[in-house]
Amino acid sequence: MAKSLFVTYLLWLIGGWFGLHHLYLGRERHAFAWFMTLGGYCGLGWFRDMWRIPYYVKYANSDPEVMRHLKETIRLHSKPPTGIVRSIGQVIVADALGYMVVYALPLEYIPEHILPVAAFPVPLAVAIGVHLVGNIGEHQGAFKWPLIGAYLTYPLYFWSTHSVFWTSLLSIFFFRRKSHTWRLQPRVHRHPCRRLSIFATGCLLYALLWTSWLYFNCSITVNDDTQVKCRDSLQHFFSSPLWQDFKKVLKELYNQVKHRGWTEVWRLFMEALDPQGEANALKVLNVPTSASEETIRAAYRKLSLQWHPDRVKDPVKKQEAQEKFIEIQKAYETLSSLKVRRAKQNIKERANPDDRRDEL
Repeated sequence: MAKSLFVTYLLWLIGGWFGLHHLYLGRERHAFAWFMTLGGYCGLGWFRDMWRIPYYVKYANSDPEVMRHLKETIRLHSKPPTGIVRSIGQVIVADALGYMVVYALPLEYIPEHILPVAAFPVPLAVAIGVHLVGNIGEHQGAFKWPLIGAYLTYPLYFWSTHSVFWTSLLSIFFFRRKSHTWRLQPRVHRHPCRRLSIFATGCLLYALLWTSWLYFNCSITVNDDTQVKCRDSLQHFFSSPLWQDFKKVLKELYNQVKHRGWTEVWRLFMEALDPQGEANALKVLNVPTSASEETIRAAYRKLSLQWHPDRVKDPVKKQEAQEKFIEIQKAYETLSSLKVRRAKQNIKERANPDDRRDEL
């Protein structure tokens, strides 16, 4: 079935960072590369796709003009030219897979002297990344040569397990020199369910690498420069007062919705947000919600006299008193303006009771 340009752009807009538009066009490798790099290196590839999509759609539909131009290019260049974008993509994807395998190793359970042996799968992951990007679109290449190039650098891992970059470079070099060719035969169109299952399996395996890193090696630095494992900090978080208070709020919210409905809950939520600053002003002046205007004025005068900067001689305390004095003034102005506004509203409602009934 012919691919739609509109649907492709729609998927690009909705889930392009995760490769949905490439998955729709039958470009599973491209889709997976976008998934693992968040849209081609944090959205750069996704943005580039904005003007590349028309070509991708035509290529997927075997457009005669595109096929004719491709045949002419193959005739002029027996070997695909080295594209800067594809080369950078191979380095990024190969490095990402290689380093994820390194970081996913459970280092706390692996003795340091056998760590190079545990890193044996790293060149394999790098070769998979090189082969993945190298076989996108009209290009192809065998897996053997990038794999050989990757494992030629394996001795470096006995010196440092962070030799992934050099593994990527040699693997790409072998792929370019020994394996890189044009895709002369159209790709076999698999059933959509099979393509989706292959893509999902790759995403799951990549997610497992992230999970292993988060569980075994992820750590955070606390205030005293102590390293704490993320898994331990997460466990402590779920027993922390913050989480307990959050659960309590959620439970109360559920009960409020259950008994009063969403309208009342929204009203209480807006009151808690204090958008007009009334609750904070009452707190600053230390008066109750039901306080009269005289009570508010008396509290304001008392606090203004207590915190007036002219009564303080010490420079440090004088600055503190100045800030407190300004805060008291703002609180009084806030409450005064609210009182005036509400008084006007009450007069208006008494003068037009029918309007109030219509609102209800």
